[in-house]
Order: sequence, then structure tokens, then C-alpha cells
Amino acid sequence: MTHLKFLRKKNGYTLETLSQVTNVSISYLSRLESGSRRLNTDLIRRLAHAFRCSPAELLQEISHDGNVITAVEFGRKKRHDMISREMNMPVYKVVAGSEDGSKLSINICSSAEWKAKPAELFAKEDVFAIKAEGYFKPYFSETSTLYLEPATNLAPESTVVILDRGQIMIKKIWSVTPTTLQLCDIVDIEALKDGKAPKHELLTLDRDNLEATYKVVGYSDFDLA
Repeated sequence: MTHLKFLRKKNGYTLETLSQVTNVSISYLSRLESGSRRLNTDLIRRLAHAFRCSPAELLQEISHDGNVITAVEFGRKKRHDMISREMNMPVYKVVAGSEDGSKLSINICSSAEWKAKPAELFAKEDVFAIKAEGYFKPYFSETSTLYLEPATNLAPESTVVILDRGQIMIKKIWSVTPTTLQLCDIVDIEALKDGKAPKHELLTLDRDNLEATYKVVGYSDFDLA
């Protein structure tokens, strides 16, 4: 029995009633209990409120016989591992995918290089960091770090990082359809909105042919390392 299921039963909730109290779907709660989905900051707050417990108590675990193991019994490493699963984010870097440097790819760094999420991104499960290292000049410096997430919901004026045929670019979205992205340079977005820049300079890409598209959700002006 997982600790989340233990607390639910201890408080007399069925999955249906807990869903009503927390406004979280039954199927999602079930996946949380099975361990196939992870808790984020928002879910911790909702569930701790429903169970009338502290977030620390919610993040405890139980042994196979159903007895609660306290945070002290976890030991320092266990607590660190548990916090890291939710608060750390993967770090990536841009690398040359060919000897002449003409093809680029975004590769993940070792888990030892992963960094803590900024507080404003705690609720975002799929966010990751990428070191600019000069690839996103002149908009970001070599020491800037960008925070990205998979581009599932795109809207005009979003800033995106795109990997296209081995080349990497950072652009603003001018318009988006289910099949295409129309992009412009970051500095041109206001001029386009004011009608002071020619729209024939917009770049139109077929979304199905793109290697990867990521949405920029934040950045810092220093290297995470």
C-alpha cells in the first residue's frame, strides 16, 4: 500500500470523494497512488489540505506492513532522493552531431548535473534547462540558461526553440495552425504588430517535419553551473 493510499483510507475517502474534494480526476488520483504519476507542488497542497496533514507528512512513505516510516527513518539520502524527484529538472546542452558542426542536437547531461527548479516552475512537470552557450545570440548571452517545456500548447507571441534538420533556432510565433508555424525574429514582433515590418519575411515551417519544438517558459542570465 502506498502512503497516499494509506492516508486516503485513513481519512475515510474513496477515490470518488477525494476527487470531489481536490478537483483532481479519479484516474489521475489512481495513477498517483500506483506511482505511475508524480506529485507536484499544487497536488501536494491540495492533498495535504484534504488529509489535514503537513506536506512533509504527505511525502513520507510506508513499509510493506503498512507502518508509516518517518522522515527521520528515511535517512538523509532517502529524503534527498524524494525531494529531487520533484524539485530537480534535467539539464541539456547543444552539441554538434557531425564532425564539421553543421548538424546540432540537444543532449541530456548526467543526472549529477541536474539543477533545482526555480520556484515559479515547481508546478511544471516537464520543464528542463538548456545552457545557451552562444547558440541563442544575440537574444541571450553565452552564460544564459533557458527553461523549456515540450511545445504542446502554442500561441502567437510565444518564444520557441526549434530543432529543424540539424539546425537550432529561437523565434517568436506569429501565427500557428495544426500543421504550420509562422515565425519571426524576436526583435521584430512589435514592428510586425504595428505594421512596420514586412510580413513576407515571416518563416513558415511544417510542424510535422520539425525534429523538435520547445516553448521557452523562463530564463536566467547566468550559467547554472
